[in-house]
Amino acid sequence: MGTASPFEFLARRRFLKWSLGVSGLVLGGGSAAYLSYFRLAPRVRGLRALSDAQHQTLRGLVTTICGPAAERERTHVADAFDAFLADEPPHIRSDLTAALTWIELGPGLYDRRWRSFSELTQREREVHFESWMHSDDPTRRKVATAFRKFVNLVCYDMVGTWGRIHYPGPVTGLREDDEPAGGRR
Repeated sequence: MGTASPFEFLARRRFLKWSLGVSGLVLGGGSAAYLSYFRLAPRVRGLRALSDAQHQTLRGLVTTICGPAAERERTHVADAFDAFLADEPPHIRSDLTAALTWIELGPGLYDRRWRSFSELTQREREVHFESWMHSDDPTRRKVATAFRKFVNLVCYDMVGTWGRIHYPGPVTGLREDDEPAGGRR
């Protein structure tokens, strides 16, 4: 007496048909989800190192780090980063552009959201970025810290962002009897 297999109903051809169909759905759905992260970003002329999508991610990072006061300047900051990156060695360019892509995909990878970083609201981006700053993963902390330092340096001349980046402002009100910068006359 033979024992009946619980999969007897599943003939080899039927199994192949079903497994190929399921695999196709998984791959197709995964590809569609991945591509939805890289929806068409607005075209930016004159980029030398960044893609349009990376430029868009960086613009989102500027308002995330410096606050809504930097809304008008965020394109300038992203352009400055592109110019800086264009003159860097290839391995630096590769690492930083990969980090921008990682940030863009972060909400899907770590927060299980179906939206990319650029699609989040201002508050959601702030919470997500702050989670990177305090992450147990040292690479995520390093990426967040590096971008925060760069953006803070560029935002020092934007008065509206000073409170957000913890900059008290320039030193003013030197006394008359203080020595001038060039020494005594």
